[in-house]
Amino acid sequence: MTKQAPGYSLPLPKKIAEAFEKGKDRIRPSNPGLIFERFAPDWLEQPALKREGLETVRRAAERADRDLLQAWNRRWEAMAEAVGAEPFTMQTEGRLIIGLGRKGPFEVGFTFHRYGFPVLPGSSLKGLARTWALVQIAREASATSLSDLEKILAQEGEPGSPAQKAYEEWRNAQPEGVRAVAEDFREIFGTTQRSGRAIFLEGIPKRIPRLELDVMNPHYPDYYRGKAFPTSWQSPTPVYFLAVAAGTRFRFAVGWRGPLDEAGRRLRDLAAEWLRGGLRELGAGAKTSAGYGYFTEPSTPSE
Repeated sequence: MTKQAPGYSLPLPKKIAEAFEKGKDRIRPSNPGLIFERFAPDWLEQPALKREGLETVRRAAERADRDLLQAWNRRWEAMAEAVGAEPFTMQTEGRLIIGLGRKGPFEVGFTFHRYGFPVLPGSSLKGLARTWALVQIAREASATSLSDLEKILAQEGEPGSPAQKAYEEWRNAQPEGVRAVAEDFREIFGTTQRSGRAIFLEGIPKRIPRLELDVMNPHYPDYYRGKAFPTSWQSPTPVYFLAVAAGTRFRFAVGWRGPLDEAGRRLRDLAAEWLRGGLRELGAGAKTSAGYGYFTEPSTPSE
């Protein structure tokens, strides 16, 4: 194990650790995702080193490759055009945490694209838009919970099958407006018998994003480990993690699988509006109940 600094060692083969150390002095690694995943310090016996390692990642994000980000944006734009999407930009209202629950060498996770930039996966954005759509439908429909409504809307089978009958019975009991939106929902997100036609691209940063170090401070660490009741004499244990700074602009796009005629454009635009609503009202990423992850329209015109 090679010493990187006093009290800071990398649990890596000697030659790899030495190459990383030399590179810091000459070219300074600029892919924070690579450092986060592969060059974490050996902090298990010295928890304070975890913060130092995350600071190394944060500083690397400040040196990220701007040309690479621009090239990634151009490829993303080409993909959006290929699927008939119309990109739009929103910015973080507060801090954003992506992938906090992922496993990794720092105990807390973070989702980096392999280029080293924060990214919101398309599958996550699809789930966010779907949830916001369910909220909108539930406000007007007769359903006991969102999970029940989701199950009803996803059901589809051959004519006369139990699944199809259950959906049709529910649909026929709804107001006309709800019936129409329910059919739109099934076209956009799919059912148990067919895939949805909306294509959600990953959300990518428009400019070099700033990462910040944040902290959780659990007051009952022994309780969360299952070792004791939540008593007042337990010492708080700070848990540091990375977050995207407020005011960071991300680009989003929803494409369409099939002809972009009048009906296709309407449904594509509805899916994009549901995504906007989810970003504004539900938030993306982790700790949304604590105010993280909410988006707003850009304060100035998009650059």
